[in-house]
Amino acid sequence: MIVGANLGPVQTTALQRPAPARAAVDTAPQDAATDALAKLDNFVESAALSRKAFAEERLEHLKEQMNTLALFNMAPGFLAGHTARMAKELESAATDFATAFKTLSALEQPATEQPASDSPLPSAYLEVLSGEAPVSARLNPEDAETAASFMTTAHHLRSVVEMISSESRDSSRIQWSTDSAKDSTSRVSSLMTRLEGPSAFNKVFW
Repeated sequence: MIVGANLGPVQTTALQRPAPARAAVDTAPQDAATDALAKLDNFVESAALSRKAFAEERLEHLKEQMNTLALFNMAPGFLAGHTARMAKELESAATDFATAFKTLSALEQPATEQPASDSPLPSAYLEVLSGEAPVSARLNPEDAETAASFMTTAHHLRSVVEMISSESRDSSRIQWSTDSAKDSTSRVSSLMTRLEGPSAFNKVFW
C-alpha cells in the first residue's frame, strides 16, 4: 500500500504538458504563411509600380513623337504605317498602366473578405485576375492626369489617322493601317474610361 501511494503523484506529474511549447508549435505555420504573403505583396507591389512607371515613360515618348510628326510633311503611306505602330505602342502602354493601377488598388483593399472560391490566393489577387479594379478604387490626381493624357494622345492620333484615311481612300494598304490605328486608339479610350469614368473626356493634358 505504501508503494502504491508513492507512485500515484509521480504518474500524474509525467502526464502534464508545458503550454508555451504547444502554443509555439501551433503558431509556427501561421507565422510562416503570413511572412510568405507579406513577401508576395511586396513583390507584386514593386512589379506593379515599375510597370506603371514604364508605361508613363512610353506615353511621354509617344507624345514627343506626335510633336515631331507635326513638323514634317510625310508621305501618306509612311505616315499611315508609322501612326499605326504608334497607336499599337500607345495601346500597350495604356494596358500596362491600367493593369498596374488595378493591382495596386487591390493591394490597398482591407483583406477582411474571404474569396468566394476555394482558391488559395487572397481576395485582392482574385480581383486583379478578374480584370476589374475594386469598386472603392479611385485615381489619385497624378494618375488621373496620366489617364487623361493617354486619352488625349489617343484622340490626337485618331485625328491624324482620320485625315490620312480621308485623303487615301483608294489605297487598301493605307486603309488597313488606318483601320488598325483606329481600333487601337478606341481601346485606349475605353481602358481609361473604365478607370476614370466619362469625365476623362473633358480633360486635356499635353
